[in-house]
Amino acid sequence: MGQLIAIISQKGGVGKTSTAVNLGACLSAIKKRVLLVDVDPQCGLAQCFGLDRSVPQAGLLDLLRDGSSPERAIIKPHRRLPRLDIIPANIRSIEEEREYLRILDVAPEAMIQILTKIRGQYDYIFVDCPPRLDNPTEAVLTLADSYMVPIQCEFAAVGTVGSVLRAALEIKRQRNPGLGIFGFLVTMADRRAGFTMQVVREIRQYLKERVFRTIIPRDTRLAEVPRRQAPVLAYDRDSPGSRAYIQLAREILSKMKAP
Repeated sequence: MGQLIAIISQKGGVGKTSTAVNLGACLSAIKKRVLLVDVDPQCGLAQCFGLDRSVPQAGLLDLLRDGSSPERAIIKPHRRLPRLDIIPANIRSIEEEREYLRILDVAPEAMIQILTKIRGQYDYIFVDCPPRLDNPTEAVLTLADSYMVPIQCEFAAVGTVGSVLRAALEIKRQRNPGLGIFGFLVTMADRRAGFTMQVVREIRQYLKERVFRTIIPRDTRLAEVPRRQAPVLAYDRDSPGSRAYIQLAREILSKMKAP
């Protein structure tokens, strides 16, 4: 049974979608079967892989509407990463976003049913949640094995972690007693800034061993992912951002092997 990991944050712009795309790509390159699921109405995953929302194709919204098999919406987004799949949200308008949120408000179990059907086919399923703690995120956390929180390397971002932890603990208490913490990931770190290591020390002092050793740097090559329409691994393997996500993938696999 594959691990289902929700990538969550209350704050936007912290590297949540970038982590889903680039970590998923690195794990798939190490011969792991990986599925990325986009539950964010902004459809960031589709943009990162150049999936044209104007082209008729099934997505998460379609599955929620008609209850059809998840395989209908699975796409292989990059020819050089055959073990990487994606289910895009496929939300094309404000009206469809309202419909999507209404479905999850009335029948959150619909999302759970979709993810339950496919989790046995993959080693890792990363779910890219919206940058808020609302219906889509709650529905995913109700089924997830664990959650991962990217934290932008700045003092203001550290203060948002408490809200995420409280929301996740409430889901754990009420709906999913098996929900665990996959890890906290420091992102967008600029080692040239004098405060960077002070922020990292504060994060590690607060969250202890749950913080990944790997730190994701601020890297223009990572920022190019939506324009390049591919994970950074596919176009600049030696960039600092690519090396960091490769290191993160190895750190995760090493933890999984540990007793």
